[in-house]
Amino acid sequence: MPTLVLGIFGHRSDAVLAIEELKKNGIKAKHISAVTKQKNTLEIISKDAAIGDVETGQGNNGLYGTARGLGVGLDMVADSAVAAGPAARKLAGADLETDGLAVSLIGMGIPQDDAEAYAEHADLEHIIVIVLLPEEELREKVQVIFAKHEVIPLK
Repeated sequence: MPTLVLGIFGHRSDAVLAIEELKKNGIKAKHISAVTKQKNTLEIISKDAAIGDVETGQGNNGLYGTARGLGVGLDMVADSAVAAGPAARKLAGADLETDGLAVSLIGMGIPQDDAEAYAEHADLEHIIVIVLLPEEELREKVQVIFAKHEVIPLK
């Protein structure tokens, strides 16, 4: 049965090192996603770890995206998540201040309390790495790898 394992990282280098080690241990890049608040940070992670293009969500590009960015900077509009990897389409563009990211995570099967805590971490500009495992037995291996790379506790 497929299983999700999430890890929270405070610095992009920790996230990249964890992703690289996951791939060395047989986890395919197509099963690894990342989400955060900072597009520039995620672009570097995506490039360095080769997990796919960064998505900002619909309506966050072009003229509207520029206007939205100004609104976010002036605290007039809620900030939104950026994501890379297979979960990007589901998570990119989710509002961070209105539970949009938490709702998206709940839709992926994350319990509500945990989803809300992950969304708070993303709003703090932490990086959330999401791994879709084909089997539960690999969970401990992923958690050990995350721990080696300074994973932040959920709560």
